[in-house]
Amino acid sequence: MGLIISDEVRMLLEERTIRNADLAKVIHAAEETGCKLEHRITGHQLAHLRLSQVTYWVQYKPEDDGYRIFTAYSHRMEILEECQM
Repeated sequence: MGLIISDEVRMLLEERTIRNADLAKVIHAAEETGCKLEHRITGHQLAHLRLSQVTYWVQYKPEDDGYRIFTAYSHRMEILEECQM
């Protein structure tokens, strides 16, 4: 999976210790299940996935050569409600 990440976003991800592999897992799960939100105007998509004890959130947009990452963050809270699509 190709991730397109600007230098500015890459620095932010490094500060937040979010790895590309974790971004790819979140996006893969969202694309497979359809469990994601889409902004009607920008087309940006927002998805989350709990990996071990951490929930990752990624804002991205599919492009021809991969997925452009706009931002990502993580927290240790567990989301109890399941995605109902």
